[in-house]
Amino acid sequence: MTRVPKRKAVFLLLVSFLLLLSACSGGGGTQGAAKTDAKPSDSKKVQLQMWFWQGASFEKIIPEFNRTHPNIEIVPQIYKWEDAHKKPLTAMSAGSGAPDIAMIDISQLDQFLKYPDKFYNLNDFGAKDLAKDYLEWKWKQSMVGDKRLESPTDIGPMVLYYRQDLFQQAGLPSEPNDVAAKIKNWDDFLAAGKTLKEKTGADILSNPYELYGAIRDQGNELYFDKDDKLIIDTNPQIKKALDYYKKAREMGIAATYDQKNALQEYSAALNSGKIATYISAAWGRGHVETRAPDTKGKWRAAKIPEGTGNMGGSFLLIPKESKYAKEAYTAISWLISPPEQLEVFKISGNFPSTPSVYGDKAFTETGYEFWGNQKLGVLYSEVAKDVKVQRKGPNYQTVEDIISDGMQAVAVDKTKDPEKEFWALVEKAKAKLKNK
Repeated sequence: MTRVPKRKAVFLLLVSFLLLLSACSGGGGTQGAAKTDAKPSDSKKVQLQMWFWQGASFEKIIPEFNRTHPNIEIVPQIYKWEDAHKKPLTAMSAGSGAPDIAMIDISQLDQFLKYPDKFYNLNDFGAKDLAKDYLEWKWKQSMVGDKRLESPTDIGPMVLYYRQDLFQQAGLPSEPNDVAAKIKNWDDFLAAGKTLKEKTGADILSNPYELYGAIRDQGNELYFDKDDKLIIDTNPQIKKALDYYKKAREMGIAATYDQKNALQEYSAALNSGKIATYISAAWGRGHVETRAPDTKGKWRAAKIPEGTGNMGGSFLLIPKESKYAKEAYTAISWLISPPEQLEVFKISGNFPSTPSVYGDKAFTETGYEFWGNQKLGVLYSEVAKDVKVQRKGPNYQTVEDIISDGMQAVAVDKTKDPEKEFWALVEKAKAKLKNK
């Protein structure tokens, strides 16, 4: 579930967090172990504070957990995406106030995992026994050495959502399998965009950066290597992503809508048929339905060119501040179990990381009216197994915010040279990392 944080606030919070860690190094694990032994009285129900963001949909299944676990009650606190990440950092920097369970997006995960002593090792509670239930690549994402600090929830396999009616008007293939067969690579995609523009006037992309992001996320590495060294300059996938950004911009087949800061304008364009595709994850289905309600029945989904990537996905962690780690683990194990991930998928479309449920009728037989009764679950489960594992690193979002904001400006201002501006933004990111 990809959302965009407030950069300055997150930066200040991270600074304070680092200072706290320097002052308190070595003490977190001992304090956490002492808290684990704390037990509620027999007459009092354990209450677990759980923080997550809007759209996670845990609030829909928590009542069932509370009903079936009379000695444990999950108390949900639902925040905006950015606040759901800032608040745990604030609490940990203050040394108090952290929840018993925290939900963290993959884009933010490494900045938390950098300090493993601040979270319980879930292997101590038996997490190793659950590995068989999850996609191997997703399970590997949550390891720090031999420690497991979080449990996997949803994933974000990328697909191409497209306006079938506009593809038909342009004389392009319009059935999902035919679209995938015709648009096998990104050059094919650009060619389709040119045809769409000429025949319908619609842009194939909301913004050239949408294409950059998709191609970037198909690589083996992103911005940092395993040692947290910035590798933008040498990563060939970044160069490829930039090249296609430039091509889409130069061909005039990409609009300049800002999904980050001008969502209302973007939604209006999507709803009116000015944009013909949306490259997104499984959770993007709900975004299209919400933002473009007047287009019901006109959309379909197909595999994207050159293999899928992963956009978003989340994890649940137990901060060492929790007095009830065992109860929190009981709650997490239930919330992320295959049956409950299936239930969340039915509710919101958040895609499970548990392949055992992919054969359920919710995937194999359920058609979605908004999508012309296409069985989207079949497509999602096919591409989910092919996702590559990529490490983002604790400073990923710092770099991404600088580049995305800067390249948005380039998309709007046609006098700016994309190549020159991109590498200037990289230097800006380097300077910011150096001063952190």
